[in-house]
Amino acid sequence: MIPKKLEKGDTVGLIAPSNYTDKEKEILLNNAIKNVEGFGLNVKKGKYITTKNEYGTSAGTPEERASDVNTMFADKEIKMIWCVQGGVTANEILGLMDYDLIKKNPKIFMGLSDNTVLLNAINKKTGLITFYGPDAKAGNKDEYFDSEYSHQEFKKRLMQGSGEINKISKWKCIRKGKAKGKIMGGHLGCLLKLAGTKYWPDLNNSILVLEGYHTDIRTTQWRLTQLKQMGVFDKLAGIVIGFVYGFDKDSQLDADGNRVYFEELVLEATKDYDFPILKINEFGHKCPCTILPIGGMAELDAENKKFKIEKCVD
Repeated sequence: MIPKKLEKGDTVGLIAPSNYTDKEKEILLNNAIKNVEGFGLNVKKGKYITTKNEYGTSAGTPEERASDVNTMFADKEIKMIWCVQGGVTANEILGLMDYDLIKKNPKIFMGLSDNTVLLNAINKKTGLITFYGPDAKAGNKDEYFDSEYSHQEFKKRLMQGSGEINKISKWKCIRKGKAKGKIMGGHLGCLLKLAGTKYWPDLNNSILVLEGYHTDIRTTQWRLTQLKQMGVFDKLAGIVIGFVYGFDKDSQLDADGNRVYFEELVLEATKDYDFPILKINEFGHKCPCTILPIGGMAELDAENKKFKIEKCVD
């Protein structure tokens, strides 16, 4: 199910399904609103964006956060729902979202990081293509949705319907090969929150996109091992690795002091397979971001460093 593209005059709903927006981050939220309005779009904020639950971990209770999601999907004026930021507790609302309502009111739903669980779950339960893209918060062109690149990719993907990804980094072939499949995944650790649940995505013939935040060698090893033990690699058509904060931003060293790269660990974990693997830096945490359709089709040619997205908005 493909949502409709945005047009000038449309309204974007901002929500916080995971972490809340405190006073310190309120300036980032206000900057986000200015950016959206700069595209000729209107903004409507969710009721619980700045609400803090009793533990200070989330934007209100699971019921309140799910209410914001359901309300935005039910609101005929809203054409896109954009998660302000990530966090750690988005999976608390999975059983509280109205998937029948979502299916009857398809619209663009975009988020990053912890919102990986929502993007993949919504696609699994409804068939709606969702979007892995930058947080709505803006304030630093190198870390948030405030770079010219991110703005261009937003307009190109969601307002014009283009599937081209502009390269701003040197793409690297990790393993040769070509593949065509639906894009699934997002943040590796957050994706694994869905393991063993009814929300785990169908990864048959998929191109798995992976990124990480503040991760290290041992954490990456156990996560990749879990994917292997779950039989995920048996199903994949290919893998595209994004910007991995912790490996690309900081150096991870082995016992002998040699630098280790995330893509090396992926190659090691998948050594018994021959599907293509491509490394790019155009999606992830604290980097200028393109927008990837979760559930949308794409073609991958790792050797020639090509990754082309097919139609994902009407």
